[in-house]
Amino acid sequence: MPTEQHHPELPWAPIYTTLRSHIPEISVQGIVYIWAEDRKLFANAGRSLLKIGNTEAPLWSRSLLKPFQLMVLYPTLKAAYPQLSDAHFALMSASHSGDPEQIELLQDMLHIGNLQPSDLQCPACRSMNGRSSSDKSTLNHPCAGKHLAHLLYQKAKQQPLQSYLSSHIEPYQRLRQLLQYLLGKTTLAETVDGCGMPNYEMNAIEAAQLYHALVMPVGPDLMRQAPDELTDILGGWDEISELIRNNPMLIGGKNRLDTRLMSEFQALNIKLIAKEGADGLLAVGLGPSPKFSDGLGIFIKVASGYEPQQLELILQTLLAQLGLIPPRHQEAGILETHFQFDVSGVSVST
Repeated sequence: MPTEQHHPELPWAPIYTTLRSHIPEISVQGIVYIWAEDRKLFANAGRSLLKIGNTEAPLWSRSLLKPFQLMVLYPTLKAAYPQLSDAHFALMSASHSGDPEQIELLQDMLHIGNLQPSDLQCPACRSMNGRSSSDKSTLNHPCAGKHLAHLLYQKAKQQPLQSYLSSHIEPYQRLRQLLQYLLGKTTLAETVDGCGMPNYEMNAIEAAQLYHALVMPVGPDLMRQAPDELTDILGGWDEISELIRNNPMLIGGKNRLDTRLMSEFQALNIKLIAKEGADGLLAVGLGPSPKFSDGLGIFIKVASGYEPQQLELILQTLLAQLGLIPPRHQEAGILETHFQFDVSGVSVST
């Protein structure tokens, strides 16, 4: 007799549908969450402006975790390798496309650490930009910078290089402790990311709030209440935020959504950190703006996986409806969204 299998309820909900001559063509489902900070409220609380789907469902954080992975390694790497520049560190938190500048920086990091491409245990692949040779390489993997950062850390600590993906070593224990502290949790589910590195769960609300926090100066309460072993790690918060924002071309690459977003808002003199993640993830932290005085955190998960055009369409529509950018004409047809914003009680300029 076949055994009955339990399938958990999916957390997705409709996000938008495109219509052409009033006939639906494309429907996209997923999760959307927008958090508006309001520092006048008790304990720096805020408001949820938009919820689509089950925003409390656990999701794998994938590459959204990279700034915090770097945070754990940063004090050791800065002390051990003075040759490392902000560009090197930015690439350690990137999901790079394989643009020439990115590959050159990765090769430079190999040289600084006296490492070989074969030391990386991420899968060999072709670059995302499609301009490299047909030969697969570990340096072409979007997570190569993160892997090199962990190899450099192991070398600085005189630990075996081949064990750098073991979830039992110090960097991952500190990362777990950091995330539990930031998220107010006592446990975190763990998996193995597509690149082979340990990965941890968080939900849409947590991701949006973390990215909002990341784009803002580190809070004094966050530093004061932190366990002693996290003090140095949190001490690099502002520097990591700045080097990510100042190097948008390294975080993704030419024509990548997160790179274009950071470049666009940099020109507007508004602080913004954006990060794409595998399987349809996007997190955005937006600093204070004329529209939202204490900033926003935005999270999008497209249920069908990594669909950059869909992610961009959703985000551009959200930003336009929030009054942060001008609306753009949708050539695909009329966009029917499921966005219902609640800005009651939020510091909004009109």
